[in-house]
Amino acid sequence: MFPLSVTTGRLPTGEMPEMPVEPHEILEGEPNARGLIVGRSADKTAAAGFWSCNPGRYEFLFDYDEFLYLLEGEVTVTESGPRGRSMTLKDGDTACFPMGIKTTWHIHRKLTKYFVARSLSPMEL
Repeated sequence: MFPLSVTTGRLPTGEMPEMPVEPHEILEGEPNARGLIVGRSADKTAAAGFWSCNPGRYEFLFDYDEFLYLLEGEVTVTESGPRGRSMTLKDGDTACFPMGIKTTWHIHRKLTKYFVARSLSPMEL
C-alpha cells in the first residue's frame, strides 16, 4: 500500500515548461504549448496539471482519458470519424475526452486548461 499524502497546486504565474504539440500533428499556425504537472498517482496512471497553448490547429489522439476545465480561451474541438461532432469550449467550460478518440483542435484564442488524465498504464507527461 502507498503512503497517503495530499498534493496541492496553483496556476503558475510565470511561464510554464514546454509541453509541445508534436510537429506531425500541426495543421495550421505555430501552436506553442506549455504545461505543468502538479500531481500524479504513485503508479503514474493518473496525473493532473495545467496546460496552455496559443492559437493554431492540430490533430490529437487521446491515449488516455482526459477531464478538463477551461480556465480561459476559446477552442473548437472536432471528433474525427463518421460522427464528426464539433464543440466550442470557452472560459469556464468542462469536457471529458475518452481514451482512443481522435480530435482536431482549433484554438481561436490562447487557452489555459486544468486537466486530469487517467490511463491504464503508466504515463510520462
